[in-house]
Formats: sequence, structure tokens, C-alpha cells
Amino acid sequence: MTLYVNGEQVERALIDDEIRRLRPSYEQAFGDIDEDARERQLVEWSRENVIEAVLFRQEAQKQFADIDDAVIGQALDHLLAQENETGPVHQRMSAGAEEQAKLRAEIADQYRKEQLIQKITGDISESTDKAIRKYYDQNIDRFTVPEMVHAAHIVKHPSRETSPEDLQKDMEQILGQLNSGAAFEELASQNSDCPDNAGDLGFFARGQMVPAFEAVVFNLEPGQCSGTFQSEFGLHIAKVYEKRPSIPCPLEQVREVIVRDLKQQAREKAIENFLDTQKAKSAIEER
Repeated sequence: MTLYVNGEQVERALIDDEIRRLRPSYEQAFGDIDEDARERQLVEWSRENVIEAVLFRQEAQKQFADIDDAVIGQALDHLLAQENETGPVHQRMSAGAEEQAKLRAEIADQYRKEQLIQKITGDISESTDKAIRKYYDQNIDRFTVPEMVHAAHIVKHPSRETSPEDLQKDMEQILGQLNSGAAFEELASQNSDCPDNAGDLGFFARGQMVPAFEAVVFNLEPGQCSGTFQSEFGLHIAKVYEKRPSIPCPLEQVREVIVRDLKQQAREKAIENFLDTQKAKSAIEER
């Protein structure tokens, strides 16, 4: 069976290319779905994407059939200026008249699509304060600075020369010195396998260190030292200097980001509605 969109034959290779493009992210997102069902859905989504691309190109060609050669020339000059003489556009321009004509046709098609997008989305209105506030409230986690901790550590990495028992003994001796009043920074500089900056790791949020390390330091209070504990990197003793709670960014600080997001959503919705209308009135068939 061959797909036709408004009488235009769609090569199967276009759908296969779209399947290959979508597969990595698709399988990551839907890995828990039955394999056969997942493959059928991937094929269907790829087919729909190709249909929409063909419909969009057809309408762009219909509405913006005539393009001034000067416009194509300017776009081509811009592409050439963005790369060196060994770049792909330069190579195509050196490949003969046929390849040059194909390149100019592709540029013309892209220009038509951009003009159609502008026509579809050109009358999108600015977001209201109410819409901005609603988006902010609904996405407050995104606009929140996460909990941060400023910590340092003393670490001993496992090695062939030192047994786990000796490593634990060394760390217990260091801990004993800490408990006797020795300065953490001096002990870190003298004894840690990562002595730079006296083991100071600066501020970090959850997810930046290994889980075993974060499980300890995020439960310490400022000024408090841990006991010895293990991570995949070895044995640690940690000290917390400061903690900062998670704090939402003020609305005005993220307003521009929200306005940009809302505008992009509106553009995508306008294009989606346009394509739905095109599909409803188009002949899409397998034969």
C-alpha cells in the first residue's frame, strides 16, 4: 500500500526516516509499553508527522508560489557566509547546475514554509497578566531555586595498597581528631585524597552529587560534621557550612521567560489547528 496526500504519492522512505528520527527519544519515553504496541504507535506517529509535513508544504506552495529570485539569492548568500569553503552548501554549489537548482528549490520551499508560519501565527496577541500569573502558579516548581547546601569533605579512596579495614581505621582516627577540636579544614588539607580548597565543594543542589553523599550532607545542620560514611568513591567525613532553603523566584524575574513560553505555546497551537483543518478537507488515502 502506498500513501497519497491530495493525490501526491508519499515515498515510504520519508516515513522510515521519521521513524529513525523519533525512535531514540520515543523508546526512552515509552519503554514500559508492550514492544509490539510501541512499534505500531511509533509507525503511526511517524506517518502522521509526514502527512502534516506534506500538507504544510502543499499549502505553502499554493499560497506563496512565486518567490523573487533575489530572495533566494539572499538566503543562499547568508548560508554560504555561515560556513567555510569546505562546508556542505559550498560543496553543493560546486557540484554542478543540477545540484545548484535542487539547493535553490529547497531554499524556496523553506522560505514558503516560513511565510506560511508567519501568516498562521502573525495575529497572536500578547499574554495578559492573568495568563502570566496562571502559568507562573502552575509551574512554580520550575521557577523555584532548589535547596542548596555548602559543604566540604574529607575522602579516602579505596586502593590495592590499603585494605578496607585500614581505610576505616584511618578515617576513625581523623574523626577522633575532629571530635577533639581539630580544625576540619586543616585535617582535610593534610589527610584527604581530594585536599584542594580544604575539601570545600561550594554550594550544590540535590542531584549534583552521588546519592549516598547527598543523603548525609542534606541532613546535617550548619556547622555540623558527619561520622564516617561510604559512597562509591570511598569513605567520607563531611561538614556543612551553610544551607539555603528552596525559594521561588519572584514573578517579575521570570516574566520574560513566561511570555516567551506562552507565545511559543500559542504558535504551536495555531499551527496544530491549521493542520487539523487541512487534514479534515484533504484526501489522505492508501492504495
